[in-house]
Amino acid sequence: METALDDLDRTILTALAGDARISWKDLAIEAGVSSPTIRDRVRRLQDTGVVQGFAVKVSPAALGYALEAVVRFKPLPGKQHILEQQIQNTDRVVQCDKVTGEDGFVARVLLRDIGELDPLLETFGRMATTNTSIVKSSPVRMRPPTF
Repeated sequence: METALDDLDRTILTALAGDARISWKDLAIEAGVSSPTIRDRVRRLQDTGVVQGFAVKVSPAALGYALEAVVRFKPLPGKQHILEQQIQNTDRVVQCDKVTGEDGFVARVLLRDIGELDPLLETFGRMATTNTSIVKSSPVRMRPPTF
């Protein structure tokens, strides 16, 4: 179900995408409307599912994770469900997509150093073959769609 957005909705979404902690007052000033109008619009955006929540952005590097890797998993025959569960239960996996094609899953993994990679991958050895790439940089991180 697609939700029609007007210019005020787009202004609100752009401001919230930049700073989800912006006050109703500052958001109202930026949008040129009253604080109660902003509050009602944000609630409507939440009720319609356009805004699904507000999140904290955490720096992996500040927590000691110096490396990020992209791991492609190709499930062994009959192991897709157990592999999916193992991926979900691995705390170093910070994002994972179930995909079409030869790979069943593509995951992003955080590592403190390269020495952590092999032990982590070995936990999946009886369920899948893997192909790993170390992330050098991320020119585009997950960003909201155009509104």
